[in-house]
Amino acid sequence: MAHNLPFDAQFLAAEFRRLGFDVPVGAEHGLCTMRLAGHFLPHASRSLHGCREAAGLPPHRAHSALHDARAAADLLACFLRTAGAPPPWDRIVDQAARAMWPALPTALAVPVSRRRPEAREPHFLTRLVDRLPRLRDPQADAYLGMLDRALLDRHISESEADGLVETATMLGLARVDVEVVHRRYLAGLAAIALEDGVLTTDERSDLAGVAHLVGLPEHAVDEALAEARDVAPPRARWHLRTGDQVVFTGKMDPPREDWEAEARDAGFDVGGNVTKKTRLLVAADPDSMSGEAKKARQYGIPIVHPRAYRQMLANPVAV
Repeated sequence: MAHNLPFDAQFLAAEFRRLGFDVPVGAEHGLCTMRLAGHFLPHASRSLHGCREAAGLPPHRAHSALHDARAAADLLACFLRTAGAPPPWDRIVDQAARAMWPALPTALAVPVSRRRPEAREPHFLTRLVDRLPRLRDPQADAYLGMLDRALLDRHISESEADGLVETATMLGLARVDVEVVHRRYLAGLAAIALEDGVLTTDERSDLAGVAHLVGLPEHAVDEALAEARDVAPPRARWHLRTGDQVVFTGKMDPPREDWEAEARDAGFDVGGNVTKKTRLLVAADPDSMSGEAKKARQYGIPIVHPRAYRQMLANPVAV
């Protein structure tokens, strides 16, 4: 289990390969709290800090392996309470428990001391990254989670660049896909920088630095700023609107008919199948590979657990 599991898993697997072992470590063998947040906290950003804040959890000491692990575990506990028993990811956990591991020899290792994470001075990009919205695309979010970390110090090292390339390749992102993701990333930064109506010299400089680091031309900053000025400021929370189409799929308790009736009473349009007009898919198993879930992912439609959907009913936006 990890927050942005594809990112962490590839490094663990690479270290085991250096020792000559192939181990069952990967996105398909565990739980990713960043991905689950898309189902249980659809209004949250992709960062661990943003997800914890949306779940009502206190801030944690970020960018420390131990504190991040504990913070992700707290977040998973919230999802467990929301999902009920058994959780929809029981199958994944069961498969992981049965995975075959090679016999690993024990060895002594000298611990390496690091600076306390709380001593790190936050900067402009750190503040922005924690507030970036999700892209509602698991592949893009996993890649951007790694990009978030790489850009914290405004520098992409050779190893970080290699990791980004490896992550994109692993996720099936072609070069043109990555360029689109980078432009969306820059647009998100520009929109947040302009939220107060003022673009400082430092903010402009940082945007230009990010564009350079991710291989975008200089004019990409002007395009991102122009786009940010042309659109309404991003909402802090993702909402359902009265009249939005909601589709339910999977075996639910109470029965699906009860959920659909409740949705109609709340002013939503209940659809029988996922189409491009669908606003939200409520799935008993958000990671289901059913036809409806596949179409929702293809169209970029959020997929949430029924319990998370019920929480969203308290905050619909009237049209």
